[in-house]
Amino acid sequence: MPASFDWPIRSGANQAEWIMPRKLVHVALAASRPQDLAQAWARLGFALDASGAAIALADGVALDFVASKDAAARRASVGLSADEVAAPATPADPAASSFELSAARATEAPRHPNGVLGLRAVAALADGPADHAEYLSAFTGQREMLATSAGLEIRLDGGTRLDVLSAPAFAFRFGVAPAAEGFRVAGLVFAVKDLAETEAVLRAKGLSPRQQAGRLLAETIEGVAVAFEQA
Repeated sequence: MPASFDWPIRSGANQAEWIMPRKLVHVALAASRPQDLAQAWARLGFALDASGAAIALADGVALDFVASKDAAARRASVGLSADEVAAPATPADPAASSFELSAARATEAPRHPNGVLGLRAVAALADGPADHAEYLSAFTGQREMLATSAGLEIRLDGGTRLDVLSAPAFAFRFGVAPAAEGFRVAGLVFAVKDLAETEAVLRAKGLSPRQQAGRLLAETIEGVAVAFEQA
């Protein structure tokens, strides 16, 4: 049975303050060579920006390709909107290394050949999803979250969702077994205007996507599984 949690969000040591949920503004994807990431994501039908090192989506989210020489420390990270509200005081948590506050960018998104309209969900993998609930509530500004047997579901401003999943739930939703333990961003789900057209684009590029759990599963790039859903 799903359960809903309501956590207090504090902006200072002695002062409680309710803040609005933050918006997801960017996802940083790491590899030893960012150009390899750019090629892999272009093969998925995304149009790169003029720098060739980022992707702009129509919902205001950006995907950034960054260099990371240390394979052990290489991981994706998520940037949430920074605003006039001070960064929240949050409990110490292993999930903190996967998140930061970032300024939104005013960039015009191109038309993506795969039909992507925006980022629907970010999936994080955790050994015990509920263990991170207090930290994530404080950092995201979301008082309420849904807890199920799969993990946590947190709604962010702008309509994007943060899912914190157990290993079995992640494997079911993305069709791949997690490659590592501990908290990490491990999956991205994109909304598309026509799932059949997206599948045709991917197959034309030599990929072999498959349908599972209502999603079109593409492939895993540098530890991040990519999936598409009908908008």
